Amino acid sequence: MFTNSMPIAVFDSGFGGITVLKQLLKLLPNENYIYLGDNANIPYGSKPKNQIIELTSKMVDFLIKQNCKIIVIACNTIAASTYDILKQKYNIPIIEVISNGVIDAVNNTKNNNISIMATEFTVNSKAYIEKINEYNKNIKITQVACKELCPMIENDWNSHDNRFEVLEDYLKNIDSDSDTLILGCTHYPLIINDIKEVLKSTNNSIKNIIDPAYHTALSVKEYLENNNILNDNHQYLDIYTTESIQKESKLINMILPSNIYYTLKYANL
Repeated sequence: MFTNSMPIAVFDSGFGGITVLKQLLKLLPNENYIYLGDNANIPYGSKPKNQIIELTSKMVDFLIKQNCKIIVIACNTIAASTYDILKQKYNIPIIEVISNGVIDAVNNTKNNNISIMATEFTVNSKAYIEKINEYNKNIKITQVACKELCPMIENDWNSHDNRFEVLEDYLKNIDSDSDTLILGCTHYPLIINDIKEVLKSTNNSIKNIIDPAYHTALSVKEYLENNNILNDNHQYLDIYTTESIQKESKLINMILPSNIYYTLKYANL
């Protein structure tokens, strides 16, 4: 049985998934939360599927031991590689970012032309293409694999002198007629201002930039409401990392608003 006070668990290969956590905190401020980032093993996007499944299973096992009531996959690579496997393996509600990002994009595109920037694994999995086709097979889809972005963002994006050159090399490959761009990695919203800046200098028709975090949070709220397990008394936010606590605290403080109080802990998976 899942009860109201049990925490919502959110996890990612690193701390990009905190973009999803931020949306959840805005929409569901009375909930308790556990966040887990496997920073010691990032990036996942260039790893083989069997390794991603192994690492992900360890994280989910850890979260279930924390007595959570729902699990949110705040990582597109993990969602693309393991969502169906996790749904079969575990008896706990699981919500992921890809289907929620797709719903937002399909509802916002006016010319049925969507581009997606994501990790190599997510692009090669074609998870976004398959999900978009479920809604509308007439939508034109362009995918851009952004191999360097995730590790650069996790390791102090602003310290990389070539960051705008790297971004431009990726963004110039989106379809110039696309009116909607999906940020297919939860790290990318952390640099959304730079993405917007580079888009201004490239030949494109982007009108909508989709961060799947927003609709993912909506889906979590809907599930909790429908199952009568909303909480009304926030008590804690525990953030776990598989990396050095000292190393990761700086990045968390850059992502979360200063009025959000949390406890940072080490997770030995």
